[in-house]
Amino acid sequence: MPQMGYDMQEGTVVRWLKTEGSPVQMGEAVAEIETDKAVVEFESYGEGILLQILVAEGTTVPVGETIAIVGAESEVPVASTPDEPTPAVEAEPPVSTAIPLDPPAQPVSTNGGVVVEDVTPPAPQGRLFATPAARKIAEEQAIDLKQIEGTGPRGRITKDDVLSFASHPLEAVAEAPVTPVIEDAPVHEAVPEPESESVATPEPVAATAPPAPAAESVSEGGLIPLSRMRQQIARVTVRSKSEKPHFYVNTDIDMTQVMALRGQINQSLSDEGIRVTVNDLIVKACVMTLKKYPKFNSFYQENGIKTNDAINIGVAIAIEEGLIVPALLDCGDKSLRELAAASKDLAERSANGTLSNQEYAGGTFAISNLGMFGVTSFVAIIQPPQSAVLAVGAVAKRPVVGEDDQIKVAQIMTATISGDHRIVDGAEGAQFVNEVKRLLENPLSLLV
Repeated sequence: MPQMGYDMQEGTVVRWLKTEGSPVQMGEAVAEIETDKAVVEFESYGEGILLQILVAEGTTVPVGETIAIVGAESEVPVASTPDEPTPAVEAEPPVSTAIPLDPPAQPVSTNGGVVVEDVTPPAPQGRLFATPAARKIAEEQAIDLKQIEGTGPRGRITKDDVLSFASHPLEAVAEAPVTPVIEDAPVHEAVPEPESESVATPEPVAATAPPAPAAESVSEGGLIPLSRMRQQIARVTVRSKSEKPHFYVNTDIDMTQVMALRGQINQSLSDEGIRVTVNDLIVKACVMTLKKYPKFNSFYQENGIKTNDAINIGVAIAIEEGLIVPALLDCGDKSLRELAAASKDLAERSANGTLSNQEYAGGTFAISNLGMFGVTSFVAIIQPPQSAVLAVGAVAKRPVVGEDDQIKVAQIMTATISGDHRIVDGAEGAQFVNEVKRLLENPLSLLV
């Protein structure tokens, strides 16, 4: 199971696009994986024959767990024999890089779902088996996993088990004292009347009285369950704000000339079915600016700043379930016409859930545009592991003072850069937004 996005803990195999025995090419889509935010096509890391599918459709497994084996055609008969352990070891190299991502399963170095069953029996000796997502949520909410009974394979604790436990803490607390009271009831046989009265007295105090008011207080306001996407957004944004020292620089951009140029471009491209949007113009300006200031297209690492040769512009798209930021890939050499076509295609495939892994998780810089909602300005949260995001508001007519000191009406847009202060500084942020401003206010430069 690949990690298709920052902080992804587990994925669900929605549909296999290949069957056992089918040839697989490098980069060919072999399955559809549902993450916390979208359904993404999983592209093969290697080429050969799909020897064995280890995870059935509809099954959720943690990141790093083997879901299929791809190898040479001569290995098919060997890999299909479940009784011999040696073939599984031989088939391991294509997927071995994923296994170390799941620390609790270090002994499972051989492969596949069968070995998981071999490892779980030691649980009675005190070892807990839980998915990474379950452990993370338990840690965040200070929940002791020993209190939870797992419903996964061989008693493994899943994320849903932890969420269910967390949503009913009163029931768990109430159950504990009730059982001892019932078990102590035989004392009534040894001591007649007085003891039965003493046992009856604490009974209502220990069990039923406190939970009832608490349950009513919770139901009074209602509770909206958190979707998988909302939980993912919460995790990513909290981590981003916790780890990345954000700073913000904004400027007003006169969009009058570029809006006029956009009208002319769309008129000339009308026969081709291509329509350039305001966001396409902003993307083009950002691509050119990132070439000049590449630190905004880099990632922070403990041992240094990782630069990226490719410019992949993440575009924030609001969908019914929440927010996703798929990327327009390899924008560095794309013309405005190509960016417009790629942007339209990306939006359509975001809606029907056919994004590739690279599009879903490969962004190096992001743009968030709330102009269609009439928002004048706002600040955006940086999408890890990126170092910056540009937030743009609506293009609106405002009175401005021209160079001749005369008041005129212009179409103004406010742009705000959010930067990671570990990588770039405020002065660099000012240079970035001013370069975007220069390009958009002199729009012919976007066509060169």
